[in-house]
Amino acid sequence: MITLAQQIGETAHCSLLQRKARRHGLTDLSSIMRLAVARGARHYASVHPPAETDPGMDAINNEELVALLLLGSQPFEPFAVRCAAQIITLCDLSRLSLVACRERVGRPLAHIARAGTAHDTGQAARWHELLRLLGSPPPVSSGRLPHWSRFVSHSGITRHGTPRTDWLHASP
Repeated sequence: MITLAQQIGETAHCSLLQRKARRHGLTDLSSIMRLAVARGARHYASVHPPAETDPGMDAINNEELVALLLLGSQPFEPFAVRCAAQIITLCDLSRLSLVACRERVGRPLAHIARAGTAHDTGQAARWHELLRLLGSPPPVSSGRLPHWSRFVSHSGITRHGTPRTDWLHASP
């Protein structure tokens, strides 16, 4: 199976965070996605049921959870990137940028943030701030990560005749 790093043309690094996650029972990407669903990425509950146990925020905080979902050594799974996009809405951006730098997930995280600046109208300033904190890493080649339309809900046409698109936010 191809890794996320291979998908975007990078080299995966050995992550201490991944070792920490394994010590807390998050042994594979599926268990990490199930934790993300339990913590608020409920849009994906039909594909990945929520984890029955949570190691707690002291063990793995939301910023670390986002990094675990975007680690280059993980198998490439578009649902993981989509779960990360939802969990980001619960994160402290300063802490998230520090974890992203340490875990080398800046490019996929910036991919999500760029989509957010353009398509999450209510939170565009927050996404711009995340890009600023990340230092605007180079973009991932088109088609390598989920399209922005996979981070939103398309609710159809409103009574005013305009299409409605809502960014998928995590619900704590």
